[in-house]
Amino acid sequence: MYCNLDRLLDGCFRERFKRSRPPRTARVALLIEGFPRAHHPIVEFAELLFLLREHRAKATFVVDWHEIRERGLTSRVAEMMKLLKHNEHEVAIKFKRAPCGAHQLSQHAVEALHFLQRVYNITAVSAKVGCCVSQDVEKALGTLGVAVIDGVPNQIVVQDTEGVIVDVGVVLRGCANKECVCVSQVALNNA
Repeated sequence: MYCNLDRLLDGCFRERFKRSRPPRTARVALLIEGFPRAHHPIVEFAELLFLLREHRAKATFVVDWHEIRERGLTSRVAEMMKLLKHNEHEVAIKFKRAPCGAHQLSQHAVEALHFLQRVYNITAVSAKVGCCVSQDVEKALGTLGVAVIDGVPNQIVVQDTEGVIVDVGVVLRGCANKECVCVSQVALNNA
């Protein structure tokens, strides 16, 4: 008698839990490109992180290597990177004017990875190369532990502009039945 009651209650609790959380059917990678834009207010950035947390979403913040090398030592950027790491978001490197040769791109990647690790204690695991992606390029970056994410499906890219909070809010509402994750999680599933 008690066994049947336990099963019944257990089934009710499981069914109730299923209804309280909408099922997430798919994963989508949320990328915020052009991060951090010049004069990006730290308060606005904190609001963006709060919005992501409210929706249980993770994002990959795509940092242009040439720009972060120029402005990366400011206290504002350092604080943003610290908050990204604390909130378990990801940083990807973008090589805007990257040479298409695997050796040259690999050299740029080594410099970028070292900079991010030394200055922010962040390990980037993905990169956008912005040129023809060959097997040599993917192999060269792969030996550094960096995946090329230019062709990864299920990406939603939002530009880091003054309207980034509104844009990300629209994306998150549109992805209500999907799980927003870092791009490396989508890339690993499709590999």
